Amino acid sequence: MKSVYKIGNTLALAGLVFLLFIFLFDNKLVIPAWVQVFGRMHPLVLHFPIVLLLLSMVCYWLPLERSTAIGWPFIRLIAALTALITAIMGMLLSIEQADKGDVLTWHKWSGISMAIIAWAMYQFHDLLNKDFRYGKIAAGFGCIILVLTGHWGADLTHGDNYLFAPITHTPAKTIDINKAELYADIIQPIFTEKCANCHLNHNQKGGLSLNDSLSIFKGGKNGKALVPGDVLKSLVIERIHLPLSDKKHMPLSDKPQLTNEEIQLLELWIKSGAAFNKKLLSLPEKDSLRILAINYIQPLINKQTNEVYDFSAASSSKIKDLNNNYRIVKPLGANSPALSVSFFGKLIYSTETLKELNSVKEQILHLNLSKMPVTDEQVNWIAGLPNLRKLNLNYSDITDKSMAQISGMKNLETLSLAGTKITKQGIETVLLNKHLKEVFVWDSKMSATEMALLQQKNPQLIIEQGFQGADTTVVALNAPIIKTPSAFFTGSKQIILTHVIKGVEIRYTINGKTADSNSVVYTGPFTISNTCSIKVRANKKGWDSSSTVSAVYTKAGFPIVNVEYLTPPDSKYAAGASKLLNDLDLADPRDFSTNWVGFQKNDAIIVFDLGETKPVSEVKVNSLYFLRSFVFPPVFLTVWGSNDNKNWKELKTIVPEQPQKLILRREGDLLSLKFNTTQVRYLKLQGKPVKKIPSWHPGKGQPGWFFLNEVIVY
Repeated sequence: MKSVYKIGNTLALAGLVFLLFIFLFDNKLVIPAWVQVFGRMHPLVLHFPIVLLLLSMVCYWLPLERSTAIGWPFIRLIAALTALITAIMGMLLSIEQADKGDVLTWHKWSGISMAIIAWAMYQFHDLLNKDFRYGKIAAGFGCIILVLTGHWGADLTHGDNYLFAPITHTPAKTIDINKAELYADIIQPIFTEKCANCHLNHNQKGGLSLNDSLSIFKGGKNGKALVPGDVLKSLVIERIHLPLSDKKHMPLSDKPQLTNEEIQLLELWIKSGAAFNKKLLSLPEKDSLRILAINYIQPLINKQTNEVYDFSAASSSKIKDLNNNYRIVKPLGANSPALSVSFFGKLIYSTETLKELNSVKEQILHLNLSKMPVTDEQVNWIAGLPNLRKLNLNYSDITDKSMAQISGMKNLETLSLAGTKITKQGIETVLLNKHLKEVFVWDSKMSATEMALLQQKNPQLIIEQGFQGADTTVVALNAPIIKTPSAFFTGSKQIILTHVIKGVEIRYTINGKTADSNSVVYTGPFTISNTCSIKVRANKKGWDSSSTVSAVYTKAGFPIVNVEYLTPPDSKYAAGASKLLNDLDLADPRDFSTNWVGFQKNDAIIVFDLGETKPVSEVKVNSLYFLRSFVFPPVFLTVWGSNDNKNWKELKTIVPEQPQKLILRREGDLLSLKFNTTQVRYLKLQGKPVKKIPSWHPGKGQPGWFFLNEVIVY
């Protein structure tokens, strides 16, 4: 047993020296690949020393005769060794990944401290045991360091404040649309929700921080997170679009992924220049980024907050008595003292029904008198509501005479005057109220020119004028509907087109060209018998033509009874490879982590068995084209034929056109190899991936990918 402890002492001391060495010189060390594997075992083994460390510390609270039992020294030795090994693994992992951040720094210090404490408690146990107080202090301090190390480790792997998140609640954010900023209110929340685990606050995996503009532009060890104006060179977009199975895909596959809307927002923001201090409403009204962003934050705009009011709530019995079939009185929110009042029915509405609300005048914040016969006398009462914020007088009998009283309401923020007799003079009077934020004046007696001048004079206000030019504006038609979904088919396929508006003329093509006025007019269902790409467009007098919709129909060829790979596909993209090339399923090009077979390090060489000799004249290969993820057309495609799977004859070679610049295109291409009809049973396909990506691509010099999904034989 003494020899075991002697070896253990030597290993522990050597491990301590090595740990301190890599801690001091971590910025200068390069970790070989085989050592990286050792470092990546850190999350796997860290739980083992935790249990042993706790056990070794517990002994200091046990009676002396129990704490000196023969098994304890061995537990302390194993605890020290495993703590040192785990700390060394963690240091190697952080060096490999080039991670940075305050949390990582604290985790390193505490982890190394824990390893040193474990070693010291083993090495100097007898000294600590002479006075039990020293042992208890050392064990208590070790427990604190152990808990802190685990806490910071959890923050690194699961996100900031992981431990206390369930009991700390952040109030829901609301957004003032007039003050909303592109980055602070739209882009940063996306980063916070989807990227915080790895790149926000104190965690900087790969050296990348998304905390602020300087950090974002600086980027990490793999390059710049974003390049303003260039989506294709922005690493954050490239990583988002990688397949889930790729280790470089971000966010990590087990974390919440960005929605299509969030990805589009990021791309449009970068394309627009990635401004960090730009107001949302400073963008043109028809700008795609503005439209999408407003829709994205809509749930947070004008959301009722838990505002604190300086008046008490009306009793529930009083509110109940004020409600009837023609008047609704209700709180603005749960447990809110503020009230909303709405009137219905002109015959019942009167000055008396308004004055019945005197007991709750202080609590009324919203008043809806739309389509009511409001008089100047009643406006005197309305103007006396001390806390009124929102007043709706749409299509009421209000006139210019009442505007002076309304202009004196100190808390009024929103006023609706649509469809009233209010003139330019009346609006100018009410706009003297500097507390107003919104005024709705559509369908009024004012001209478009007058309203434009008012808006120019009051830029701080939102003056909603409604839709102008309804009689002259030409609106685009809805897109037509292709009711027959894209698919493989055998024999023939019936195609059905339709439109939601009657009397629309639908024109279509079946050769992949855009439909125009010379294309065939759709009169009813038609039949196709060969592979084709259908494009459809709708027209109607007085309307702009619709957008074009398309669908692809692929005719199934000869059945393929067996697929044999002579060269293996990449292990990341080989799941179900034996069936993917002949299952008559053209996979989604937007998700090539599944249903696609990928080759990078070697040519794709695959043999297809038709089961018996067939007259073959064409082979089609559905390949992927997505440059941002290094997926290129093959350098060449060659097909051979054979009847004995031994003697091969070359039937056709094609050289697909290679791209000359980085584009956003992401789709499947049916590459066709046509040749003279040949009687064959076996076909051998060879596709060569791009060996080195061109210099114009961010991945220049690296090997490209060749992806294929379906092979069709005719």
